[in-house]
Amino acid sequence: MVDPSRGVLFPSRLTAFHRYAPPPVAADLVQWFWIPEWDLEPGVVSRQTVLGYPALNLVVEPHGVSLVGATTRMSERVLRGCGWAVGALLRPAAVGALTSDASSLVDVEQPLSAPTLH
Repeated sequence: MVDPSRGVLFPSRLTAFHRYAPPPVAADLVQWFWIPEWDLEPGVVSRQTVLGYPALNLVVEPHGVSLVGATTRMSERVLRGCGWAVGALLRPAAVGALTSDASSLVDVEQPLSAPTLH
């Protein structure tokens, strides 16, 4: 398992957050996989301040799949109710298969049509 506290400013606010090293077959494409899960009482919110990495993430959530570009600043996600995500912090070798212009994704989250992955 990869250190789950790296880049998480307030780990005590997360109900569950895991990072996993990729299997050998994916190690050239993925730095690590990350999985947050939460189940909050009605009316409770958890504000997650996120430090970005200068890399792209492929993210699968209940509502779809997205490609999240490298970030130049902190961001915030507000968690409510029950949810989860599975993300892959991508290595540069994987980027070309998903976009021809990674620089256009800086500070952008773009939906990705990937029904099989979803």
